[in-house]
Amino acid sequence: PRDSMIEIDTIISAFDAAAYNKKPKTFTMPNRGPRYNSCELCGSFDEWQVKHEMSFDPFTNQWFVTQHCKPGVDFFYKYVINGEQWVVNDDEDNRDDGSGNVNNFGHIPI
Repeated sequence: PRDSMIEIDTIISAFDAAAYNKKPKTFTMPNRGPRYNSCELCGSFDEWQVKHEMSFDPFTNQWFVTQHCKPGVDFFYKYVINGEQWVVNDDEDNRDDGSGNVNNFGHIPI
């Protein structure tokens, strides 16, 4: 039974190491004009597979969400307004991805 406890500790440690290797980054999108019904974040940090729901802050009039990203890895992302309109935040860095798509660009230092 002791060997299985060591194995479980090793597995948990590996899981914790993967989680701790990521750093939090808060993404924000200003709400210009009438308030959007929703705003989501989608990006290369999870292969564009997940739309992360953002929260609205009425005091700053912006949407926000915190994601945990790998340091030292470049990532691209966009915001999805009202579930259908994919936009970049012009207040943040943006780049062409080489396929003619302009996305926001991020990088977390190591």
